[in-house]
Amino acid sequence: MMSAHELHALRHPHVVAFHKFFSEYHIYFQTGAERFRVSIRVYETDDGRYFFEQSHYIRTPVQESANVLTAETHAGPHHALSRAVESITTYYEDALGQGHRPAAEWFVRNDVY
Repeated sequence: MMSAHELHALRHPHVVAFHKFFSEYHIYFQTGAERFRVSIRVYETDDGRYFFEQSHYIRTPVQESANVLTAETHAGPHHALSRAVESITTYYEDALGQGHRPAAEWFVRNDVY
């Protein structure tokens, strides 16, 4: 949680919003003989909630498009992290369950990460 000093320094009439980097994680998926890394960053918002950004989205053969989440905030950092992991693993597992072999092409780069 941001300290009172941080909040005081950041609150200004011309600053409309701010957030603080909280943590970064790297998760790996097996894609044939290689592992594919997806990075997840968690941030704290100015109102004490948390959101995430991910380096890649997923688009498996069983999806019509990549799973790109809109901005959503969570009560705690662990909720944001869990949602980030779930946003990828649900589709990954679904594709495996339908007999597809994992591939690096399933991961779509997030250009703003």
